[in-house]
Amino acid sequence: MAKRKAYPNPMGYLLVLAAILLFLSSPAHSRASGSAVVIVERPSVIRNFSADRAAVRTMFRDALLQYTRQATMKAAWAKVGIAPQDIVGIKISASGGPVMSSRKPLVAAIAESLEEAGVPLYQIVVWDKLEDDLREAEYFPRPEGAPYRIRSVIPETGFDEHVFYVNEVLGRLIWGDLAFRGIKPGGGQAQRSQKRGEKQSVAQMYGQGVSAGSLENQVSNKSYYARLLTQICTKIINVPVCTDHSGVGFYGSLASLALGMVDNTRRFQGEGNWGDPAIAEILDRPFVRSKVVLHVMDALIVQYAGGPDFSPEFTYPLGAIYLSRDPVAIDSLLVGRVDAWRVGAHIPSLQPMIHYIQTAVEYGLGTSDPKDILLIPLP
Repeated sequence: MAKRKAYPNPMGYLLVLAAILLFLSSPAHSRASGSAVVIVERPSVIRNFSADRAAVRTMFRDALLQYTRQATMKAAWAKVGIAPQDIVGIKISASGGPVMSSRKPLVAAIAESLEEAGVPLYQIVVWDKLEDDLREAEYFPRPEGAPYRIRSVIPETGFDEHVFYVNEVLGRLIWGDLAFRGIKPGGGQAQRSQKRGEKQSVAQMYGQGVSAGSLENQVSNKSYYARLLTQICTKIINVPVCTDHSGVGFYGSLASLALGMVDNTRRFQGEGNWGDPAIAEILDRPFVRSKVVLHVMDALIVQYAGGPDFSPEFTYPLGAIYLSRDPVAIDSLLVGRVDAWRVGAHIPSLQPMIHYIQTAVEYGLGTSDPKDILLIPLP
């Protein structure tokens, strides 16, 4: 008996077609891992350690539209996952002073594009952990005409006492850490009570049993998350700066975000630790993964040694922006460039200090394999 001829299953063709369309509709044809990275490198935008605002605005818009393959800012931000009702936190890195903190032209360009997409200005919050850093970087008080609000974690919005990360390494608490009980060093203002939201006098603190001798003995294995992340902002855009860091090697998309969103972080830095595995573990939380929707690396001026404080002799005017959902891909691409400058200046490599990047890969936070990173360079 002759075998019945087999015909192709039309449903199979439909499933394949649906998969192709889904792939093509994702930002920059990237996979779910977010391995596409748009790079815009225009060195002419940097002059005398400052960035041309109009040129940087164009760079950012070009990058976002290319990444999302959309024609308007509203459609682009919708593709990323931001809607007009969101309270959008732009997490910056403000520890490098006026020159080596996230640059205002780039931050303003992001905020203006969000407003164009329908997000009200009062729902756009630029923030970092320390008010003192924001003040030194000239973000606080808010620059005149800036299209955003400015908030700090310490001492303004504080940490969430119900959401924390536990690591077996004990850290000595200092002023600003949620569980610390004492006063700001240098005779400054008394710490704001995290629980009651009101200031305490020195007498009140000592009345609670806090003695001067006990302050140095306060230690904790917990790091509490910022309320700006857990309670206030519904979406986060991370805007780090491309710089080295003496405590974790590279203070890029991963490290600056992780260490900037929790307290009691001094215990994770330095020889024998270098932020591993804490940086990856801090970021490996469902609420972090869902809220952080985009990373925009400020590589307009790169610092390859002496960071995060500004050291002009170790800077390079790269004039670049790296944009992606994948912080691991961005960091792994830039670490190689930073290391090349270090080698040229006879400075030790960053490699022994940045194992946390590979740990982030193991936690599924992104990819560092060049074969799995789709580079999209713009002229």
